[in-house]
Amino acid sequence: MCPCDNSEAVSGPCCPSSLTDEMWEVIRPLLAVRNLRKGGGVRKYGDRLVLDSIFCVLRSGCQWRMLPRDLMPWDAAHRWFTKWRRDGSWDRIYDEQRRQLRIGAGRDPVPSAAVIDAQSIKTNEGGKARGFDAGKRTTGRKRHVIVDTMGLLLVVAVTSASVQDRAGGRTVLARLAATFRTVSFVWADGGYANSVDCTLLSWARDALGIVVEMGT
Repeated sequence: MCPCDNSEAVSGPCCPSSLTDEMWEVIRPLLAVRNLRKGGGVRKYGDRLVLDSIFCVLRSGCQWRMLPRDLMPWDAAHRWFTKWRRDGSWDRIYDEQRRQLRIGAGRDPVPSAAVIDAQSIKTNEGGKARGFDAGKRTTGRKRHVIVDTMGLLLVVAVTSASVQDRAGGRTVLARLAATFRTVSFVWADGGYANSVDCTLLSWARDALGIVVEMGT
């Protein structure tokens, strides 16, 4: 069974999306969260149970209110998910894992080159972030992603599928320049420029100091 107290010592995952002991040992040092609530009381739920509950929602796609009862209450899980998003905990965890992977592969801890691409995904939910990608004939959303040369995520932006690659490219390139100042070279495919419109390339070079190279 999953733990329902504050204990962090759990032997093995309680469901497919749960952390293994090996995964938890990697993530635990990266969580700068004290086990005390406001006022000095001991927290009721430990960090590992919080993560297992959040990952259950992310991996299964279920609603927060449909969390299994052997995990933590859905409102508490959502509250911690939001807190860690706002205080940058998720970014710190991923950034440190990426740094360790790059060092383990014999690379510099921070990247100097990257790859940009976009992918349209079908969605059924409405809202302003849903549109039609005429090129891919897909109704939904589009994720604009920049990864390092190992394929590890650097920055991402989600828009309506109707947003062109060049427009979304400006958004993620600007985020890249603000977050990873060491990156000065980015590979892209032909969707980001053509023989008539090369404004994205010149803008990235002049405004951000990033050279965008078109692939074949």
